[in-house]
Amino acid sequence: MVCQFRDWRTRMVSYACFMDPQVLWRKLKIPLIEKDYGNTAAEVLQTCALVAQYADEHTPDQIKEFQKQVEINPQVWSRLIALHKDKRLKAHVERLPRSYTALYAISRMRDEEFEAAVQQGIIHPEGSSHSILKWTKQNRLTAGEAVQPWRCLVVFERDIDEDQFSDMQLAMNKIANEYGAKLIAESDYVPVKSGTDKGKQDLISRLEFETVTLATPVFLRMTERDKSRAGVDQPEDLLTVDMITFGSIMRTDAKFFASGRNSYTPIYVYRLALEYLKTDSRSQRFNYKRRLKQLAETQPDLKDSIDQVMKTYFLSD
Repeated sequence: MVCQFRDWRTRMVSYACFMDPQVLWRKLKIPLIEKDYGNTAAEVLQTCALVAQYADEHTPDQIKEFQKQVEINPQVWSRLIALHKDKRLKAHVERLPRSYTALYAISRMRDEEFEAAVQQGIIHPEGSSHSILKWTKQNRLTAGEAVQPWRCLVVFERDIDEDQFSDMQLAMNKIANEYGAKLIAESDYVPVKSGTDKGKQDLISRLEFETVTLATPVFLRMTERDKSRAGVDQPEDLLTVDMITFGSIMRTDAKFFASGRNSYTPIYVYRLALEYLKTDSRSQRFNYKRRLKQLAETQPDLKDSIDQVMKTYFLSD
């Protein structure tokens, strides 16, 4: 083993490490299985360096097998490698947040955004992925630099009806969400403007506050392993997880990711309303309304909450 690190929890500034394949395997196995990438930015980056080394030294099939053994999502694996490759992070390691999700949010910044976030104190050890992504989005809107959409052509081998298209769109958006994007039908697209309606933004802010307030007790009951699996470090991060994961966490008396069918809570209603307000797609808004109406039928105990939320927060489409 040609490596100066005594264990995977090193605080050394150098993140290059070359070691015997079996030693590397042992050093990575436990942290990845336990979803415990480190308690500081330096430790997380060290784990990222080991993941990158493993990826360089093994074939795609070997990597897939290892990913199965440690039960790591391939997208999380790719994110860890992306963090290792971002040289900006190593130059500011003492300022960086402690979680890989927050580090990944930082790595998606443009260079000028990164420097501005450092100067303004947005990047700090206690930072969350939600606060960083929110600052980045607001910074771009204020500067009139909202990201322009990529136009995509979807080609079908057979005809599908509107409901099938909506289901496909939802499934594709689960993947798009990993890249901070969303898929919108061309007929539903409304360009983002720097002068976004203030009333709508106020409603979104209120809903975010209500959702986080209600979700905080649930977050505090989650185990560290479950928090890591969901990719959350603070209650605010629950606003960015996908709806399936969010719903699993917020089911009453449900063990996280359990297969049992338990009841949804009002927190889930607030999150659906929040997603409704955030989307610019008319068809997606229709889908959120339909989901809430179905929920009111299957769970009558939520009907009053659903009626109140729709009356307070939903738009006149």
